[in-house]
Amino acid sequence: MKFHKLFICLLIATSFLMLTACGDGGGGPAGSGELAIDITDAKPLLPDGVTNFYVTITEVLVHGKGGWESLPLPQTPSPYTIDLLQFRDGLTTELVPPVMLTSGKYTQIRLVLAADGAWINFKDDPKDYTVVIPSENLKTDKNINFDVPSGGSVDLMIDFDLSQSLVVTNDGSGTLSYKLKPVLHIVDFFEAATINGTIAQGSFIAGKNAIVTAYVYNPDIVGYEEYTKIEVSDSDSATTNFSIFWLAPDRGYRVEVDLDPDSAGYKYDENVNEGYLEPGEVWYLNDNNPPNYVSEPI
Repeated sequence: MKFHKLFICLLIATSFLMLTACGDGGGGPAGSGELAIDITDAKPLLPDGVTNFYVTITEVLVHGKGGWESLPLPQTPSPYTIDLLQFRDGLTTELVPPVMLTSGKYTQIRLVLAADGAWINFKDDPKDYTVVIPSENLKTDKNINFDVPSGGSVDLMIDFDLSQSLVVTNDGSGTLSYKLKPVLHIVDFFEAATINGTIAQGSFIAGKNAIVTAYVYNPDIVGYEEYTKIEVSDSDSATTNFSIFWLAPDRGYRVEVDLDPDSAGYKYDENVNEGYLEPGEVWYLNDNNPPNYVSEPI
């Protein structure tokens, strides 16, 4: 298979803190530190029946004061193909093994995908459905900042948010097509925060899944904007637990639980104000009690 490199510049859905050292074990020469990157998809909301979502990565690069630098991939030679749906609900996989870099500030990360490097599978359907990577969406460069400390290390997590990244269109005749518009969240692996919630069994609508939407406060618009969505199925137990993983700490969030997303109904929302969600912390919605969804109107 012939691959044509296309640059995906990480589109960050929220601003992030300066990432700092997570230990003292860099072990390299003076003026250098260690960087490692993992990748995940927290728990995506996808079209019905999707069982696999593959991406083929040919290169990962970071930009520092010395310009662009290529990083190693777990598989040699590249390309490196992974099924993102195997790494969700808190599971992760290695994207860049620990590598020594010149210490200092880095402001950009790029993933390089093959031109035909994204496709999906559906249940009981052996066909691979191509996910188009539009070139116009691969130039949306947005700076980030993280430090590689001298003699130390930093571990980054990339949440490849398929809930936001996969665009499905219908040509009017029922034929669907799929495009990839990357929305990726980056956070320090050891500082990432989590929001947990519970849904009482009697709150679910028969035959329907709940949709949980997380919004993040954006000071530029003085309001909240959508961060990610997850789908929660009834576990047939007294309560069903859900988690929103890999959140940047010390940000303001609002979480909305919609039990009947196809029509007007009842839902629960809660603000997690800035400063409540500290690095590495788990926040429990409604003090870890299932809210009385069925009696609280929109």
